[in-house]
Amino acid sequence: MEYQKSNRYFVQVAGSLEKHAREELSELGATVLKEVPRGLYITCSPQCLYRVVYTSRLAQRVLAPLASFSCHSEKYLYAMASKLIDWTSLFSLDQSFGIDSNVSASKINHSLYAGQRLKDAICDQFRNQQGSRPDFQSSGADINFNLHIRENHAVISLDISGSMHRRGYRMASIAAPLQETLAAAIIRLSGWRGDKPLLDPMCGSGTLLAEALMSYCKVPAAYLRQDTAIRHLPDFSSSLWEHIKTEENSKIRVLPEGLISGSDLNEINLRTAAESLNNLPFGNLISLKRASFQSLEEHSGYTIITNPPYGVRLGSQLESQKLYQDLGDFLKRKCPQSEAYILCGSDKLVPELRLRAHWKKSLKNADLEVKLAKIVIR
Repeated sequence: MEYQKSNRYFVQVAGSLEKHAREELSELGATVLKEVPRGLYITCSPQCLYRVVYTSRLAQRVLAPLASFSCHSEKYLYAMASKLIDWTSLFSLDQSFGIDSNVSASKINHSLYAGQRLKDAICDQFRNQQGSRPDFQSSGADINFNLHIRENHAVISLDISGSMHRRGYRMASIAAPLQETLAAAIIRLSGWRGDKPLLDPMCGSGTLLAEALMSYCKVPAAYLRQDTAIRHLPDFSSSLWEHIKTEENSKIRVLPEGLISGSDLNEINLRTAAESLNNLPFGNLISLKRASFQSLEEHSGYTIITNPPYGVRLGSQLESQKLYQDLGDFLKRKCPQSEAYILCGSDKLVPELRLRAHWKKSLKNADLEVKLAKIVIR
């Protein structure tokens, strides 16, 4: 397999998090070879690879290349996929498989059809060797492959991580939840290390609170995740995997009571947040309160991190502006000697806080361009 010869892998990340993921992967021991939109090419040892899969908070998915080749036609794609990879050694007939395909700037110009030809190559190889074909599933498959064709160069990879943003603590959700990897990036960008108490005064379903807990307590991102994708690696080492998990789990530390708190006016939001947080170690030590942020008592010397509702979720731009103005007043009047990190729905909403932004960073919440604003309150 190609990854075995080169120790090179591809890490998918959400748009706008490439730079921050590069820093995190370097901290985990990987060498970043190249940064591209929504991803990074890395090289690393098996130990480092397992650590990335188990602990990375910003990665979305990790792919191990199986084969790559120049590809100018569907027939050649089928032929090379049949020739270069022994699919029957990667999984068995009683397991289902899935394919995620992406095509750009190539003679093959239809992603779904390219994926269909790869599917045919896999099924035909099984049928020729074992007399039957495995089941294909568009979602929820036992093993998943990735086909990427750009400028007539094809790369077929094995997905060895599953969806890494799905931590496993979120049992239910509300409308427009913040994705876990973006929440983790916000906590990282804030620089919060537990030196000050942290408050999310509009906590919603509690994603920022959960990621703050996991960051402070050093809970690995995959601590609760049930994904077994990495076990499909042809050279997977169960002993090494368990060693890495044990090593990382041993770093988990207790959350001091009162260090992290959240509030929200919506009772359903709070109930959802409590259910999710209680799935995490020490999640029961996070204080949750039903209240509007306007009615909260003074929080001096805090780190405030929040994702206020905006746009569609509020119903009108005027409502968004009023909410941001009220939030700015709350910070100024009730949060002296504090720092606030506000994920603003647009650049135009930052001035509505009526407080000077120490800095603004561009991020993406799904496909929406948003701004993370740092406010220093004296």
